[in-house]
Amino acid sequence: MKHSRRMFLMGAGAASLSAVTGRGSGDALAATGGGAQYATLLELEKCIGCDACVQGCQERNGARYPVVSRPMPELFPPGTKTEDWSQRQDVDDRLTPYNWLYIETVTVQKNGASFDLHIPRRCMHCTNPPCANLCPWGACSRDPQTGTVNISPSTCLGGAKCRTVCPWHVPQRQSGVGPYLHLMPRFAGNGVMYKCDRCADSYAKGQLPACIEVCPEQVQTIGPRAGLLAHAQALAAERGHYLYGVTENGGTNTFYLSPVPFEDLAAVKEPGPGRPTLADVPDSMAQAANLGRMLVAAPLAGIAAGMARSAKSGSAALDEKQAATGLTGVAAAKPASLAVPGWIKRVWVAVALILGFTGMMQMPIAARYGLTRLPGMSWTGNFYTTLNIHYVAGAVLIALCCLLIALRLKAGGGFPRFVFWGAVRASLVVGLVLTGIFRVLKNLPAFSFAPELVMGMDLAHLGLAAVLGALSLALWVSGRKAWTGPAR
Repeated sequence: MKHSRRMFLMGAGAASLSAVTGRGSGDALAATGGGAQYATLLELEKCIGCDACVQGCQERNGARYPVVSRPMPELFPPGTKTEDWSQRQDVDDRLTPYNWLYIETVTVQKNGASFDLHIPRRCMHCTNPPCANLCPWGACSRDPQTGTVNISPSTCLGGAKCRTVCPWHVPQRQSGVGPYLHLMPRFAGNGVMYKCDRCADSYAKGQLPACIEVCPEQVQTIGPRAGLLAHAQALAAERGHYLYGVTENGGTNTFYLSPVPFEDLAAVKEPGPGRPTLADVPDSMAQAANLGRMLVAAPLAGIAAGMARSAKSGSAALDEKQAATGLTGVAAAKPASLAVPGWIKRVWVAVALILGFTGMMQMPIAARYGLTRLPGMSWTGNFYTTLNIHYVAGAVLIALCCLLIALRLKAGGGFPRFVFWGAVRASLVVGLVLTGIFRVLKNLPAFSFAPELVMGMDLAHLGLAAVLGALSLALWVSGRKAWTGPAR
């Protein structure tokens, strides 16, 4: 049985007819009500390289292109470069802040014949996007209803971390625009990052993305991801073609269907700035997701260790009391006061320093100010490395917190009490742990949150960390570093 595009549309049902098509009524698209991740399928054999999609994208989104404020701030430290495409808005052979889609032409061989293959390139809209997961400000987010990945120009500071962690390095920076101009324009920030958001504003009005709407060859098909993927796989099997974007980086919402293997395309066309690769891309968030799941076990480990230790301490204290008084029986003695073990204090300090350091190195400004270029510090320039270490340290911190809680509950009134500044710091730690857990959950594919909530939690986590660090340093300098006092 052959699977044609028309049969796929018929099977999709009338309610989603326009949402699973290469062109169609905006009213029908709106009638689908969103609610499902949408993907696009690009049949490369159909593309004639006419650039209609590129022009349509520019016309539709031109009002959202950056408008630069001049003169641009002179950035510190000296040597920090701006990126200015405002005088080169006509560049259309690569991704730029003014060109979110371009056509890449590759000459390939098949069955002894040479021919050109035209490939529309833009954001892949990953199902678990590292750009959204790792943005320190929550400026980049994935819409859980549509599956599109968006960058908010009103909150982006242009640190370009999203471009660094993106396997295809899609987002492009324009300096001289955005909120950094109103904060510390010389010392932090460097513009706004731009990329395709699949015409998110048009989708909200029930319109198709411009590139799909204007294409004369109906190269692209859009529809709910699960159904479109099944359709793409059926076409690939029927034609003996190849798919890209299904498993790359853990899965995307952009599927390319090609008559030649993508490794052949990648071998012919070298990637470069603004020109994404077509090579196989492993799941960049896989290890972080596994470490995130490890955090679930951390509280259980801490509670178990605390109960075991308090039971051991109570038994030892009881034996000592019995030996001294000659009494036996359950009512012979009361467990002695429990002090926080010295090893817990040492591990706590070490974990706090690791969390503070790796958290700081997660910020793009660390590389800007040369911290990653210090001797022995080159490894900190890899955001994934510092993220994974941060996760491990976070799991240890949660386990320690649960251990201390278990010890306190077991000891009753015999456990040292918090002094005022200890209680304040403990409250900040609780806030950090809770917002940190949220940040971990948002990085797991199974969880999706509203962009506004993500941004709020990201900023809260950073703010709590800054306050806790500054307060701890001030108390240490003033000789008031103790967290607890005598037991009551």
